[in-house]
Amino acid sequence: MIYEWHRVMMPGRLVSIHCMNLPTSKQHHGYIGLQDFRGDIIRMMQSAGFIYHSEVCIWKDPVIAMQRTKALGLLHKQIKKNSAMSRQGIPDYLVTFRKPGENPEPITHTNESFPIPTWQRYADPIWVTCNNAEDDGFYKLTQDINPSDTLQKKSAREEKDERHICPLQLQVIERGIELWSNPGDVVYDPFGGIGSTGCVAIKKGRYALMSELKESYYNQLSLNCHNAVDHRDSGQLFQ
Repeated sequence: MIYEWHRVMMPGRLVSIHCMNLPTSKQHHGYIGLQDFRGDIIRMMQSAGFIYHSEVCIWKDPVIAMQRTKALGLLHKQIKKNSAMSRQGIPDYLVTFRKPGENPEPITHTNESFPIPTWQRYADPIWVTCNNAEDDGFYKLTQDINPSDTLQKKSAREEKDERHICPLQLQVIERGIELWSNPGDVVYDPFGGIGSTGCVAIKKGRYALMSELKESYYNQLSLNCHNAVDHRDSGQLFQ
């Protein structure tokens, strides 16, 4: 699929992949640790001819991750038992690749549409902001990317469904589309899911093209994207 992806891309344009490294378990792998899934993606994309262009680390709250996964390495009691097994939380990444060649349609912005403060925020390698120190001397983190800003997903679930559904935060998609595409461009997502990428593309004045194998996801994708068309001022249709 990656080679076909490379074939259909416009020269000089970009592909962004949202991912995280994967935790291992004694039950399934025989050891507790991490799999370098992000690195696997980078090497696969490079083997198809893409250039490793950039990446941003998206901060995730380790307390929420601990409460959700009960991961041994995030539990406070592990510090007292054997901190050699303690680890940091696992962030998300937006890893971006560029197809070699001269971009025939440059992506341009104005100071009004993309002011310096906005660019500085987008250019930050970690998408999280840090406020001034609190009275107790600790810094308070304020998320620049809201983890709850996703499309509705419950209606796409089925009985005995796979436990992999994880909608991408809309703000992450929005930044990628604003930075790396022009109005009127076609934005393609080969893993359409419930249509998060397509909805943002439509609202931003782009066309959306998506692929999705699971019927319940596709039905929700279609509904979400038609709703995005209804809420957009212009009359462009969803492709």
